[in-house]
Amino acid sequence: MLPKCACPSEVEIGFRYPAPIGRIRLLVRANGGSDAFILGEVFDHEYYQLGLSFSPATILDLGANAGFTAVYFSRHYPDARIAAVEPIEDNLRILRHNTAANAPSVEIVAAAASIKDGSAFMELAKSDYGHKIFDGDSASRAKTVLVKVMTIPSMLRHLAWDRIGLLKMDIEGHEKILFSGDCEWLRAVDAMCIECHDGFGEPDLLGLAKQFGFLPPRRLPGIWLLVRA
Repeated sequence: MLPKCACPSEVEIGFRYPAPIGRIRLLVRANGGSDAFILGEVFDHEYYQLGLSFSPATILDLGANAGFTAVYFSRHYPDARIAAVEPIEDNLRILRHNTAANAPSVEIVAAAASIKDGSAFMELAKSDYGHKIFDGDSASRAKTVLVKVMTIPSMLRHLAWDRIGLLKMDIEGHEKILFSGDCEWLRAVDAMCIECHDGFGEPDLLGLAKQFGFLPPRRLPGIWLLVRA
């Protein structure tokens, strides 16, 4: 009988992409393909190649996960101040490693975006990119962890930013809750790319665009883009 293969749970891999990405080294987990899936979206399919007519001075990455998008943005916008927001401890561990190795100026915020400051239960999904804030009774769910939550205005104060040049949002459905609260902070956002989930879509984005001065939302592969008029 052949011995079983002792496959590592995570491995650091070097990649070389066309400019402006160039050489990167990323820690990737063998987590059911979750990291590999996101890496493919970001670097191979370039979901965040937005074609902006300006270079954002600040980039807020909500749902930063393993840091792939933060690294991608750091290469496309090398002069931008980037903050990566992620609440889950194991994701934070990989995020810190990947940004330190490839984009050391990225500031990490260990929290999740929500409509109030404090703490909330986060429901752990099977895939490491699917964790989301749980809005029901925590006692009815076995796989939850308590995480820090912050409003967007609180994040801006923490970062000492006046504006968000580019807001990236992939928060697994919590966008519906986030945008149900006071969204006056959207007036300080110049562009927003968002992955929408069930219960929130184009009509909701169109309403936000009309209310807060964005052009109509534009569909890109995998995400939506709103740019200030």
